[in-house]
Amino acid sequence: MIKVLYYHYYLFYKKILKDNEPHMLATLVLAFSLSLLIIAIIEVVLANLFNLTLGHYEMLAINLMLIGVLYLTLHRTGKAKEIVNEKPLFFKSPLISKLITFLFFAITSSYLFWGSIYVGNILGTR
Repeated sequence: MIKVLYYHYYLFYKKILKDNEPHMLATLVLAFSLSLLIIAIIEVVLANLFNLTLGHYEMLAINLMLIGVLYLTLHRTGKAKEIVNEKPLFFKSPLISKLITFLFFAITSSYLFWGSIYVGNILGTR
């Protein structure tokens, strides 16, 4: 799944935005999306089970850790270029792959808007 997401993020920055460093931007956006997913899961579990929430520094640490991990695993090993040459797809369909990638990005990014409200409602602070 990560390969397909990376590939389509790369295509977006390469062909649509025509950036001069699409590999790095794809890595950063993939790390951001994955970190939002992980933060959402952790926050909902912490709020439901322990009436706690993550602080800003913990969220930032998760994001920076994922950036570092993806940078080391994709760029330092050369897997980023292998993924682009491989052209992975979901169900061998470019349309489904683009749709899933867009939905994944939209859903994880939407946590920035509804996450604090949802967790606040669980904790009773809203």
